[in-house]
Amino acid sequence: MNHKNLTMQVFWIAIFFALAMGCGSSDENSFSVAVDENTSVFDIGISSGELVGDEGTLRIKKNENVRLNFSSDTEITVHLHGYDIEKTVFSGNDQVMEFKANATGRFAITSHKNETGHQDHGSHSDHSGAEIDADTHAALFESETLTSGEMFSYQVPMNIENTTIPYHDHMNHDAGGSIEVSSDHGESGNVLVMVGSAGHYFHPDNVIVKPGALIEWKIESDKKVRLTSGLPPSNQANHESEEETLITIEVYP
Repeated sequence: MNHKNLTMQVFWIAIFFALAMGCGSSDENSFSVAVDENTSVFDIGISSGELVGDEGTLRIKKNENVRLNFSSDTEITVHLHGYDIEKTVFSGNDQVMEFKANATGRFAITSHKNETGHQDHGSHSDHSGAEIDADTHAALFESETLTSGEMFSYQVPMNIENTTIPYHDHMNHDAGGSIEVSSDHGESGNVLVMVGSAGHYFHPDNVIVKPGALIEWKIESDKKVRLTSGLPPSNQANHESEEETLITIEVYP
């Protein structure tokens, strides 16, 4: 084989690989997927509250371990329905959602933009030096989804005084309680609130505590509970209307 023919073969092989690599990647994809030995990993991009690309469904086999890596250019909350997992994605900081796909069917991941600094579930923030509206949904605390036997706690900041903090169960907007903060009349130390299924849902439903007191809720309800500070949305329909479907998870047998 002469030098000219060899050069042409190398040229066409290089063209082939360049085309193959170009076909294998596209900015139109909303996610990329990698599979390791135990987990399927999806990278999901969000821009201005919308999914990047037009691929709206992720297909996953039952009992797979799944990791969703979310990135967004604005602060946004994503909620996987059915599995009841919710995360807040902050601009410039990826957020990971992990679960085992043990339930088959179609499950929506919805999103809503955060206008009031809504926190990740289970987080405890130090609000010292900041003026907080205690009536604002989740401005002070919000728990993970809790079940019977679990507990959640919230320590009242020392800079909160002569304030009433309303709270509710985000899974049941009819269930509400309140925390009155008073240095003169409040209890100090640990204060326990029982969470039941009926009757006195929160017992006691109002506690009076000093700044720095630790409120502890013990779940005895047979239903899921998510303890959230602030007033609930005016009704569930209005709350749901704020959410938009971002992407759908399809778990097949």
